[in-house]
Amino acid sequence: MLAEESVQLEKHAGLAVVTLNRPQVINVLTTDMLRRLDAFLDEVAADEQLHTLVLRGAGARGFCAGADVKWLRQCVLEGQPERGDEFFAVEYALDLRLHRFPKPIVALMEGVTMGGGLGLAIGARYRIATPTTRLAMPEVHIGFFPDVGASWFLNQLPGAWGRYLALTGESIDGATAQALGLATHYLDRLPTAELMERLQANPDPSWLDVLSQPDRTTVVHDDWVATHFGQPSLEAIRSSLEAAADERSQKAAQALRAASPYSLALAWHLLSTEPPTSLEEAFAREAALARQAIRHPDYAEGVRARLVDKDFRPRWQAGNT
Repeated sequence: MLAEESVQLEKHAGLAVVTLNRPQVINVLTTDMLRRLDAFLDEVAADEQLHTLVLRGAGARGFCAGADVKWLRQCVLEGQPERGDEFFAVEYALDLRLHRFPKPIVALMEGVTMGGGLGLAIGARYRIATPTTRLAMPEVHIGFFPDVGASWFLNQLPGAWGRYLALTGESIDGATAQALGLATHYLDRLPTAELMERLQANPDPSWLDVLSQPDRTTVVHDDWVATHFGQPSLEAIRSSLEAAADERSQKAAQALRAASPYSLALAWHLLSTEPPTSLEEAFAREAALARQAIRHPDYAEGVRARLVDKDFRPRWQAGNT
């Protein structure tokens, strides 16, 4: 699919709309798509008639499932990892730009919003979750690590929630995302089609602030997350989970056992051993680690096991962290 078809760029009265348009693969991102989006940001920033930018995904399955990791794997296997380096450089620069963009951005995080998809959405001033939202940073299960600024924004979450999401790769629903601050709004009664109609009629999205939100304070202060993922080391987290008999703990323990040891080491380093002190530092460090990670054997193997052959039996490089 051509870049012109895989991302749709539109302008309505006061409203700029980006639609990621690869619904058959949950709108996974390519370098060309990101470049097109970046060029469109130039137009939106310069046009005084445009007040708000909307990011959305085509299709019913989700906003965006992240990078086209099967393509990235193929680049590595064909001896062209530098094409992957280029992708990450473009992606991280765009993500940082969205965080700093001078006009309001509304990200519609319907359905699957994972990895690089969350990286696009997290910089938006208005991050809209719905009952269909499934949000995750699942990179440890493909031999990679939570990137796109996650070493910064996951560390901003309350308690040990950032560690939990990074190390297990588990998904959360829209209401939980809103409670944790990953989403700013949770809309369970306003269909996104109606939301778009309202934005086209009034492109100032501040009216979103008056919409009621669920009270999810109990989610933020989850004792289970604090007990297990507040431990001082990765091994202590493992031991804490393995010693617990409840189903939730056993599921999390299994997630850690299934993850790449290399990926877990990277995630722990970024979130706990030496966390970044700014968003800019996070992207710079992640860029260096991304170049290393796609060249590590676990990346090609993890993508193979989960997304190519789908046998879910990766042969990780034990001890090679």
